[in-house]
Amino acid sequence: MSVRVGIPRGMYFYKFYPFAKRFLMELGAEVVPSPPTNKEILNLGSRFCIDDACLPVKVYHGHAEYLKDKVDYMLIPRLTSIVPREYICPKFGGLPEMVKYSINGLPKLIDVEINMYKSRISLINSLYELGTVFTKNPYKIKKAADKAAREQIIYDNCLLKGELPCKYIDGTDVSKNNSGPLVGIATHPYLLYDSFINMNLLDKLSDRGIKFILPEMLEKKTIEEKCRIFEKRMFWSSSKDLIGSALYMFENNNIDGILMLTSFGCGIDSLSIELIQRLGRKKYNKPFMVMTLDEHTGDANFNTRLEAFFDLIDRRQAN
Repeated sequence: MSVRVGIPRGMYFYKFYPFAKRFLMELGAEVVPSPPTNKEILNLGSRFCIDDACLPVKVYHGHAEYLKDKVDYMLIPRLTSIVPREYICPKFGGLPEMVKYSINGLPKLIDVEINMYKSRISLINSLYELGTVFTKNPYKIKKAADKAAREQIIYDNCLLKGELPCKYIDGTDVSKNNSGPLVGIATHPYLLYDSFINMNLLDKLSDRGIKFILPEMLEKKTIEEKCRIFEKRMFWSSSKDLIGSALYMFENNNIDGILMLTSFGCGIDSLSIELIQRLGRKKYNKPFMVMTLDEHTGDANFNTRLEAFFDLIDRRQAN
């Protein structure tokens, strides 16, 4: 009987799940992801997570609580850096401890650290450390890593071409045969692709006939180029992706408006979005709106602000 490894559907799930799934399957494990976020999972996260945590961290705790009795291991990597000379939000690195000391009865955690700040070589060492949980054969681990890397490349290329993660991972999709305005959505994958916490945003846009462009549809070199306007190198990967994609959307004349999603209590976003707003007001004349997400599941207020954004776009096109 194969070992069951649970992967909570939160944080960077929609960024790296294809790699993790292929790597673990090649080592003989059965991969068990938690289901898409729902009210039960959100309530579990709010119950077991500390009050001061941001919404994505609370949701992650809910997924971990949901999975804990269904698997033999749970993969919660300690993500410190995924790009050389850059860090991600510190909460990614603290997730293993946060979950471990907030939720009782957890299976054994696989909390290998991924820290590529100094070199990408450290990723190889981390994968070997993870692989030894299932096999002592280094050749088998290397083979699994190679196949996982190829799977991730295929996935990333699909996103660049406009496919959504839900289609690749779950076999579902959002209709994109739209002929209306083009809207840019600048945010993080754990907010953009979790349809429960973002109130089914992509479906609502499609229902209105609105097309959208997302950060994952932009090449990394494009984002890097847009961030060169700053004197110093940006050292937060998530902020760099957010700001770089937003600047591209501002400068692209085919994009009619920009939506930004953020979670209440996100410190890094509070600085990044303030910078984007200042640049937007100073240089660009384009509809722009920030939507803040929290634990409230009623979407009346969200829909009202979204309708106001649609009105701005309609007015801009009319003029």
